[in-house]
Amino acid sequence: MKPKIIYISGFRQHAGKTTTSLGLISLLRKIYKPEDIGYIKPVGQELYTLPNGMKTDKDTKILQNFLLPDLDMNAASPVKIPSGVTKTFLISKNRDQITKNYIHEIKKAIDSISDKKIIIAEGTGHPGVGSIVGLSNAAVCKTIGAEIIYLAGGGLGKSIDMLTTDLTFFAANKVQVRGIIFNKIFPHKLDIMKKYISEDFLNIMYKGCFRKPIKIFGFLPEIEYLNKPSMRQIMKEFPNAIPIGDSNDKSWEFPCGNIKIISVPDELFHPEEYLKSRDVIIISAGSERRLSGIIEYNKTLTSKLAGIILSCRRTSDLDQEKLQSIKDQGIPAFSVNTDTALTDDILHKCIDDTKLQPYDSEKIHQVFDLFENYYDFDKFKKAFNIR
Repeated sequence: MKPKIIYISGFRQHAGKTTTSLGLISLLRKIYKPEDIGYIKPVGQELYTLPNGMKTDKDTKILQNFLLPDLDMNAASPVKIPSGVTKTFLISKNRDQITKNYIHEIKKAIDSISDKKIIIAEGTGHPGVGSIVGLSNAAVCKTIGAEIIYLAGGGLGKSIDMLTTDLTFFAANKVQVRGIIFNKIFPHKLDIMKKYISEDFLNIMYKGCFRKPIKIFGFLPEIEYLNKPSMRQIMKEFPNAIPIGDSNDKSWEFPCGNIKIISVPDELFHPEEYLKSRDVIIISAGSERRLSGIIEYNKTLTSKLAGIILSCRRTSDLDQEKLQSIKDQGIPAFSVNTDTALTDDILHKCIDDTKLQPYDSEKIHQVFDLFENYYDFDKFKKAFNIR
C-alpha cells in the first residue's frame, strides 16, 4: 500500500512551510513511530553542508535534528537549485532533458521511502516557484501524487486575494487542495478571521475547482520572535565581522528583538530610555562612554540584550577594556568596518529574510506548542483518513 503524501505549499517564501512541516510531524508522532513518517523537500534552494561534505536542503537538517533522527538525507533533498542554476538551464540546449532528470530524481526519492505510512512533502516559495525549470509546486505535487495543505497569510482581504490567485493556479494544473491553514495572524484578529472565513464560504467561492471540499485546519497566531534572526545568523551577513567572545556560545542562538541605532550625543544618552531586553544595538566602535553605559545597563536586565554590533571599526577604536567587559557579560557582539548606515541596511535585509536554522531549539519548541494548541488535528486525521 502506497503511503499518503501531503504537500505543504504557501502564498510566498516565509509563509510558514517549514514550521508547518515541523508542527504537523510533531502531531503525527502521536500516531506513528518516527521511522514510519517520511519527509522530503523535493526542490531545495538554501543548502546545508553535512559533515561528510554532502549538500542537502537546510530544512531537511532541521527535521532530522528535532523529529526524524533516521531521516534519509539522500532521499529528503533530491533536487537542489542554488543560485546560478536557472541561468545555466536557460542557456542549455537540453532543457527538456534537464527537467526530466529532475523529475526522475524526485520520483526515485519518493520510491525509496515508499515503505513509510505517511510522507510530508515541503514545497518551495510561492506556488509558481520552480516553473522556470519545469518544477513549479503544482508540477512537483502532481508528480508525486500528493494533496495540498495551503498556507494563507493573516488578514481578511489579503488572505482571500492570495487564495484566489494560488488556488486557481492549482486547480488549472489539476492538483488537489485539501485544506487551508491561516497562518501568522495577529492575535487580536483571530476571532475576526474565524467569524468571517468559514469552510462554507471557501467551498462556495471555489466550487467545482476540487474533487473534495476544502477544510480549514487552523487559524494560527503569529509567534513573537519566530522571524527574528540570532546574532549567529546576523554575523554571517558581514564577511568582515570579527566576533567578540565565543560565537559558538548558546547566547548567540537566541532570536533578537528590535534594532536600535545609538547616535545621540553622550550627554543625552540614557540607556534605560532607549533600550530593552533582546534589542540588537548598532553603535560606532569609537563611542566609549555610550558603550560603557550600554554594558552597565545590561547588568540590570533580567532578560539581557541580544547583541551589540560595533560599526566603523578601526583598530584604534577598539578599547580592550570595553571588549573584555562585553566578553565577561556574555553579550553576543562583533565589530565590522562598514559604517552605521550600511550596517543597519544589511541587518534589516537579514531580518526580512530570516528562516529557521538547525540549531533554533527555542523557536522550534514554540512551533510544537503552536500546533498543539491551534491546529485541528482531529479534523486533519478525518480529512486524510488517518487512524
